[in-house]
Amino acid sequence: MSAAPVYRADDRSLLLPYYKRWFVEPTLPFIPARVHPNTITHTGHLLCLAGAVLLVGAQASRGPVFIAAMLLLQAYNWCDNADGAHARRTRQSSATGEFLDHGLDLLNTTYIALMTVCCLGSSPEYTIMLTLLIPGAAAMTCWEQTETGVFRMGLLNQIESVMVLSTTLLISALYGTGFYRQVHIGPVTLWQFLHLWPIATILFGKVRGLQRVATANRPIAPALAFLAAQAAIAAAGLHGEISMVSAVALATAVNLYFGARMLAARLRSEASPTDPLFLLTALAVGALPALHAAGVPVSGNVALAVPVLACAVLGLSSMRNVRDGFASLHRLEP
Repeated sequence: MSAAPVYRADDRSLLLPYYKRWFVEPTLPFIPARVHPNTITHTGHLLCLAGAVLLVGAQASRGPVFIAAMLLLQAYNWCDNADGAHARRTRQSSATGEFLDHGLDLLNTTYIALMTVCCLGSSPEYTIMLTLLIPGAAAMTCWEQTETGVFRMGLLNQIESVMVLSTTLLISALYGTGFYRQVHIGPVTLWQFLHLWPIATILFGKVRGLQRVATANRPIAPALAFLAAQAAIAAAGLHGEISMVSAVALATAVNLYFGARMLAARLRSEASPTDPLFLLTALAVGALPALHAAGVPVSGNVALAVPVLACAVLGLSSMRNVRDGFASLHRLEP
């Protein structure tokens, strides 16, 4: 049996120490020791999914649905922080728990992105960018951990993001999603600021991640291929070559595949591979706006077939990597 990879975290979150002290640690004694930490992880995932489904399905502009989503989001946030603390307290920490926690975070960040765009009443362009970048940041974190062995979280991360989103959900419940367009912060509206701020900080975080991995003398080509696929999706979606729904689905497929690929590679103690699927996705999707710019007409059937095929291939490949990850766990743990 091989040794499990050592888990090292560099979490500089501003609010996390206070959140743990005031909301997590006082509640841990009430969790029975027989409750498995992974049960808490799964529960948090389902709560986050429920919040996203509620908002996407309701298509509301104000009202109690936003308060319900906020409560579900906060319950997820507690689970996401309590599972690891409960595991350490009951000595049930495991590589399986880490794999499950980080793997489901790829899905949870997708749900959070969907809740964000519903809460803000985002335009199609901002919807594409946020659903592309928010889960993409989680996938990049998995890649950096695979290359450097350190799971890095910045000053403004999960806790901070959830608190801001919870506040906006409450505001939307009381005043409606149109409220943010009426308030100005200097030359921009609050609506613009709440979109541009996460986009700018996430892009900055990606650059810093690339720099850290390069400084560690590790290859950055795998991440560049992933970013090329993301850029192609953004270009095709923002220029209208593919629909918003197709762009969001493609963004989700690309992010999940990259994250799952990195998590599985870490368990096998392998360097992150440069995956040709990302380059093929970048070429196929990026060709649509390129052809349009060259004056070559692209039929609607082709514009639909390309993202459907790419999503199918990436989705199946993600499931294969999840399967390989669990197979590696069986070899690592008794």
